[in-house]
Amino acid sequence: MRKVMLVDDEYMLLRGLKLLIDWESLGLEIVNTEQNPSLALKYLQDNDIDILISDMNMPEMPGPEFVAAAKKIQPAMELIVISGYSDFDYVRAGLQQNAVNYLRKPIDTDELLATLRGALDRLQAQQQQHQIASLAIQTQTRTRTLLTTDREPEQLQIIQALGIEFATPTTVRLIGVLNPLPPKDLVNYLRVIKAVKGFYTEREDFIIVFQGTTDQLNIFINEAPHQIGVAHRPFLIGAPIKNVGQLRTRYIQLRREIARQYFFETASGLRMMLPDTQESVSSTLPSYSEVKKALDGIDLTGFSIWLTHQFDAMKQANASDLLARQFALVVLLVLSDRLTKFDDKAAIIAAINHAKDVSDLKGQLQWVAELATEQGTQQFSRNVLAMRQIIKKRYPEQLSLAAVASELHLNAVYLGQLFKQEVGRSFAQFLNDYRVDVAVDLLRDSDLDIGQIAEAVGYQNSSYFYKLFKKQTGMSPGDYRKAGVLSS
Repeated sequence: MRKVMLVDDEYMLLRGLKLLIDWESLGLEIVNTEQNPSLALKYLQDNDIDILISDMNMPEMPGPEFVAAAKKIQPAMELIVISGYSDFDYVRAGLQQNAVNYLRKPIDTDELLATLRGALDRLQAQQQQHQIASLAIQTQTRTRTLLTTDREPEQLQIIQALGIEFATPTTVRLIGVLNPLPPKDLVNYLRVIKAVKGFYTEREDFIIVFQGTTDQLNIFINEAPHQIGVAHRPFLIGAPIKNVGQLRTRYIQLRREIARQYFFETASGLRMMLPDTQESVSSTLPSYSEVKKALDGIDLTGFSIWLTHQFDAMKQANASDLLARQFALVVLLVLSDRLTKFDDKAAIIAAINHAKDVSDLKGQLQWVAELATEQGTQQFSRNVLAMRQIIKKRYPEQLSLAAVASELHLNAVYLGQLFKQEVGRSFAQFLNDYRVDVAVDLLRDSDLDIGQIAEAVGYQNSSYFYKLFKKQTGMSPGDYRKAGVLSS
């Protein structure tokens, strides 16, 4: 039974209204009558009402004021206002507060019945919308739980509830749609596609569980709302899922791919993700030597074009954001070798390791390239050139400034000051930097372990090498090596 409350300062009208129609036959029950609008508002604070019928002319409180206050307390409640006034402006004030209808005194029975039936229809539609919304929320919650939990009993129960079946000719996949605008259009589309077993949002992105044939998948992609389709938003189609055990793995793969798309600033397009057995190495990280050769004699404009091309190639080869950062660090090492003064290297390394996207990386490297251009081409004296050549040829040895000065028959203090003045770094700093540059290539191109590489570049103490390498690159030697393969 729907609950009705009557409010009118005239007792006889309240009594007559209760007897005017058969309320019960309509599924209605008058649960309260009030002559004082203040008491009516107090009642509404503690009791749910479906339909409120109120007079618009009460001495204790103006009708429009009461209607507004009542609607504020229970926004979903249906309102019917009654008045003997013929002044439309006064009545309209009640209607603007979402009153269902305006009934003139004396009340016509047929008009009252029609008005009440209209209110009941709206309440029924509202209830159905709430039920649909509740079911949608349950489905989204189940879908999220299905993909984020590793508890198989719970997964199996949710799979049954969502109607997912693995042992059929159709294929189960996860689909990601990045930041669809407007999201409401995509939601409406997903709700009418039978192959969509569930979906939910993670921030602005949609994660969709899809089960269908290849033809159904193609139709799903091609008939997506125009402003959301692959021409406007990235669509990521996950690899086929053969059993429950693959669900979480595929979900993690999809999340990583979403993060990669944001990092490389993908604006649109379709990406079909491959099964594990087909994922393969696409390319390798350019070495320090290769980057140094590529940048020899290049101007700022050429550097910008080259850098953009390198990141575009990484994007096409499905590089991870970690590998892109690693590449940026190699470029930084090459550029910093050209600088006679570079006090911000540690800050640039930190910025590279925390860059949110490729544009951030390019901006940091472009700034360093501009700084190198401003400082001009380095011109070294004969003695400094000789010191640099000794370091580059004999870096694995236990070199020291004193030993090199003695070999060149020069004063060590004088030679150290001259080297720092021209190179911008002390002899020891330059030696350590060069050893790390060589170690970068060895980590990429050799199978030597970290201790062997440390010894190969001139360090007997692996811990000291580890410390220097991390200071230079922001990564440990082991992490650098792990990230050194460009894979999908």
